[in-house]
Amino acid sequence: LKLPKQDKFGGGVIQVRNKKGLQCWSLPLLWTVPRQNSPHQTSIKMSFTSLEALRGAHEDLENIEKAMSLVMLEKNKSKLNPVSVEHALRYLVESSQGKAKAAVDIYADKDGMRSDDINALAGHRGDKKTGDVWTSFYDKVKEVKDYHRRPNVAAGIPEQQNAKWFMERAFEADNSEALFSGEEEMGKRVDMHDIFTNFLNLKKIRNSRRSKARDACFARMKKKDPSLQPDDPSVEETFEQEFAELDYIEFLKTFDQFHEIPRFCKYREGKYTEYLDSIISYLRGLLLRTQPMVGVAKLEAQFDKEFEDRWTDRSIPGWQEPTRNDPLFSLPSNKLFASKAVFESHKTGKMYKKKVEEMQRLPFEEQKKLLEVVDSEDKRIAGLESRAAKWCDLLRDTIDETVQYLQKKQSQTAEEMEMEKDIDSDEEEDDGVEINGSDMENDDEDRPIYNPLNLPLGWDGKPIPFWLYKLHGLGIEYKCEICGNYSYWGRRAFEKHFSEWRHAYGMKCLKIPNTAHFKEITKIEDAIVLYDKLKKDAEDQTFRPDQDVECEDIQGNVMSQRAFEDLRRQGLI
Repeated sequence: LKLPKQDKFGGGVIQVRNKKGLQCWSLPLLWTVPRQNSPHQTSIKMSFTSLEALRGAHEDLENIEKAMSLVMLEKNKSKLNPVSVEHALRYLVESSQGKAKAAVDIYADKDGMRSDDINALAGHRGDKKTGDVWTSFYDKVKEVKDYHRRPNVAAGIPEQQNAKWFMERAFEADNSEALFSGEEEMGKRVDMHDIFTNFLNLKKIRNSRRSKARDACFARMKKKDPSLQPDDPSVEETFEQEFAELDYIEFLKTFDQFHEIPRFCKYREGKYTEYLDSIISYLRGLLLRTQPMVGVAKLEAQFDKEFEDRWTDRSIPGWQEPTRNDPLFSLPSNKLFASKAVFESHKTGKMYKKKVEEMQRLPFEEQKKLLEVVDSEDKRIAGLESRAAKWCDLLRDTIDETVQYLQKKQSQTAEEMEMEKDIDSDEEEDDGVEINGSDMENDDEDRPIYNPLNLPLGWDGKPIPFWLYKLHGLGIEYKCEICGNYSYWGRRAFEKHFSEWRHAYGMKCLKIPNTAHFKEITKIEDAIVLYDKLKKDAEDQTFRPDQDVECEDIQGNVMSQRAFEDLRRQGLI
């Protein structure tokens, strides 16, 4: 390899000698004018060859990759909003995809530009297989000089597009602040007031909620006055005084418990379907706004797969039995009724009798299709409920944060709320202060937390000591068959779950009361055996007057009350 030679135009030429003694000349890439109507042509920058465009695409890809690392470092060093960082990363990813697509198109060479540029470097012109390399080279130099003599080109200096430039463009393109409402506060909390209003306006669910509250009120008053009747005016008066409609905080705590809603409020109810769709749409949109890099399509595919497995096993809460087996379901009318009285009244109608006659005329296969329609409706509603519950589980931390914030806000006075606003405004002003040399001592605190063992975080936001992790047994897994083989890590979480809704619902499905007798019971068979034993013991301890009361006759013979009454009726005593 010989040293580079310098020609009169300043171009570098390297002479290489191979084993056969042949000499090969390598010329630098020069600026040229592309073909007309070429996809590589641009009116903003200087015209260039497709090879130069390819090199620029690879360079931009490297700079974008470095810009991504700079964005992540900036997130850890400064107090940038995590949502803004996620959107900046998304912008860089989309930019890199565009650059990669441009490079792939050049490699495909559908317009022949890349082949022409390679041939031009070798001195080939037109149909000639051989050509003069130097003539082609000096022609390119002349084109470059002619281009730079133009006034509009000489006046402008191209901007350097390095990694920092791409990072700045990514944060300039961020408009995440316009994506959230004031209640959501950049994705920290949820804003489901419209969904809450729609839920309150669901007529059947509202009436069912009022009916349950009235029955509970009557049962409580019945204990004090056994002679009280359900239609007594005092019951209605007391119920109206005590009944309180569902509030927003309670709705956020319980809106994902769809199994608590009666089946007749769901079946073929368009308003309820719209309510479920609004929940799914909002929670899905919130996740995309806060974490735009998440693959939502893969998550939904996983949700559908899990739903199909659970639907086959009939393990979805509230859907263990199909609607067609409900005693209040009318197959000819395809309706599910709230009470037996309404169902019996419906049977006496002319429309019902007409539909029964029409169904009886149908062949067996058509009647079977009617049952399939009912099952498909069940599956559709259960699928919407399952997907809404999955999105709720993904955003559970955000929902809990919203509940805590609202509860704290309700407990504050006006002075405390004003004081909190002043503190927040002061913190926002402090965010703009530049860090000087004395603040470099806090760099260790700003670095990412090193947590290779994935230990739980303590009150200070740092992983707890490993000895504390072992002391509390947080590495020990406890499974509860009653909760659907759900895993609990640590003894404390395991003992706490016996009073939580998941275990209570599992016990309710087994028709067993969730009392203190069943604490530490995790197997379904053990719970059933214990419940049978408790019922038997309760029966043995129940006071029965005919057997437990003893009587004595004149002669001093002791016998049970039942035997005494039998002998007395016979006149033997």
